[in-house]
Amino acid sequence: MKRTITRTALATLFFLLGITFSSYAQTYYHLYLCDAGTAKLRTPQEAGLAVGDKVHWFVDGNPYGTPLTYNGTAGSTDITVPANLAVGLHNYTSSIESKDLCMGPLSNPFTVYKLPSKTIALSAPTNPTYCGDASGTNLSSVITATTTPAVPLPDGVGYTYTWSATHNGTVVNPITSIGTVGGGNAATTTFTLSTTDAGTYVFNAAVVYTLLAGNTGTLRPTDGCEVATTTTQTITVTPKPGKPTIVLAN
Repeated sequence: MKRTITRTALATLFFLLGITFSSYAQTYYHLYLCDAGTAKLRTPQEAGLAVGDKVHWFVDGNPYGTPLTYNGTAGSTDITVPANLAVGLHNYTSSIESKDLCMGPLSNPFTVYKLPSKTIALSAPTNPTYCGDASGTNLSSVITATTTPAVPLPDGVGYTYTWSATHNGTVVNPITSIGTVGGGNAATTTFTLSTTDAGTYVFNAAVVYTLLAGNTGTLRPTDGCEVATTTTQTITVTPKPGKPTIVLAN
């Protein structure tokens, strides 16, 4: 009886561990495309083909155009992944047909994920105005940038943000001289303005896709398809009043 209970407990433990490990499993793909991104695909076995051999290409199990005949030139059997690929996962496969009409096996899938479009917007500042030189109750103000993809992103894809600002019309560089950036690669990021210098600060932010640590895929185009906010946010740092003096009034 005791042995049966022990075996049952162990089986339950392994089952729960399996659920835990699977919940942390990530699925990555070979290639990620965004916006007008595109890429060429090639079978490395092309180098060993004879003139007249053909390469058959398939997308999601369907033939992709007509078979391409190898003419002795490198790349003559390449295909181009189109820029108008539908959002989501696509599996590209290929097979080789010899000039003697012998058909080889299907390749393993080359996975291509078309990323969705995205927008970014800025929240209103937590304090539209605050007093400079630590002369008031509020000593800083926070703006949050939020990125919204048209559909949820796959595993291993996040965001990289760039904040920009002007001070009385002059570009601030570096922006970290007036505050701090927070948020990492998540869907939201913040900028905390903490400068004591009085004036008007106008903020903007831009976002690009990025592949997160552990994702060994390739992102095209490499600029991550930058999108910027369409509406800025403004924070005013008011000057500290000067020290008064007292004189006899009469």
